[in-house]
Amino acid sequence: MYVIVDEGVQNMDFHWDNILLQVLMVLFPFVIYLVLVKEKISDIKHRLLFGLTCAIAITLSLSFAIQINNGRLLDLRLVPWYLAFIYGGNITGIGITLYYILIRIILSGTGMYPNFIILLLASILLLKWKGKFFTYSLKGKLVCSIVFVGIFSALIPTVGTIILSEALTLKKLIIYMAYVLENAILIWIIIYLIELHIEKIYLFNEIQQAEKFNVIGQLAASVAHEIRNPMTSIRGFMQILQSSNRLSLSEREYIKICIEEVDRANAIIADYLALGKNQSPEKNSLLDVTMEIKNAIRSLSSFATLNNVKIDFQHKLPVHIKGNSNRVQQLFINIIKNGIEATSGNGQITIQLNVTQKHVQISIADNGIGMSQESIDRFGLPFYSTKEKGTGLGLMVCRQITEEMAGKISVSSTKGVGSVIHLTFPRIFKI
Repeated sequence: MYVIVDEGVQNMDFHWDNILLQVLMVLFPFVIYLVLVKEKISDIKHRLLFGLTCAIAITLSLSFAIQINNGRLLDLRLVPWYLAFIYGGNITGIGITLYYILIRIILSGTGMYPNFIILLLASILLLKWKGKFFTYSLKGKLVCSIVFVGIFSALIPTVGTIILSEALTLKKLIIYMAYVLENAILIWIIIYLIELHIEKIYLFNEIQQAEKFNVIGQLAASVAHEIRNPMTSIRGFMQILQSSNRLSLSEREYIKICIEEVDRANAIIADYLALGKNQSPEKNSLLDVTMEIKNAIRSLSSFATLNNVKIDFQHKLPVHIKGNSNRVQQLFINIIKNGIEATSGNGQITIQLNVTQKHVQISIADNGIGMSQESIDRFGLPFYSTKEKGTGLGLMVCRQITEEMAGKISVSSTKGVGSVIHLTFPRIFKI
């Protein structure tokens, strides 16, 4: 179904109705997707579903396109195509591009050649730029998307007019301007809805996590009173038994194992206690994060040597943040220790510190076994750990400490390559 623009038609109301119909037809699949999908667009299943949504939107856009002379079509294909690359990833974007090319070849017309030229140019630019998209604020994402889609939607009729040597009448110019405007408005609406959906999911997860923190915090006091004191007594008697001269080698080994397991239980209890503590702002002070990292490295130097892991940290200049020194040490030691344990022989931990006018950004990278997408999604949640004897509380404590300091913590990882922990804190200038 097309609306054909006839140079002799004076009443253009029908074309405006068709433009609004195009907007609704492309918007409809994305609204349905956001209603049905309750998770972020991250795993393969959701990327495929999002790709299918984009394919449906392109099909509907072409079905209600405005047809200009020589088989040229004005439609909203750029919007779902752009979204496929941004939120679906490169594979989804390339798949949607090939799908559009196939459909456009089937529809034929000389207007498809300018479209392919613009699509190729836009794809190259988008593949190089899209990595920066998620570093922008919501306003930045909206502005960049409107500019990108607006420019290339304007190029399509412009290049088509030049290549096909057509005269540009006032009626065509108005239609072209309306076409660019509807692309800009539609991309603004959909990206705003998607980002709102992602933020809603994030806040829901934060609320769930806060509830778990609260439960564990209440449990911590009980665990400390009821379990820690008996553990101390057990360890003391085990040490007395270990000093006896009447024990065989195997019995000494058994007692050693018992002491190690008691120590491990005490470490778990300490993690619970750390979750139950809320550090007051009065205890925070100005900290040189460079020195804090060096102190954490010094504390773990023997553990790193024992595991044949090298820790590389080259930054020397003082950089200041506000926090509690003991808690910050606990944060860095937990993360670096996890990185050491994740590597297996000839390991490398690389710590980088970058400073902007407002923030201090720290990345702690290892070349260990890496994490699956499921592990990344559950990063910092209690009772989830990739280690055989882990509780998941260590990273949960790290998340809590970071948030106490008004910071952010995230992870990026590739299975078999390694993981990178990203920390961001507000920068404080020393007066």
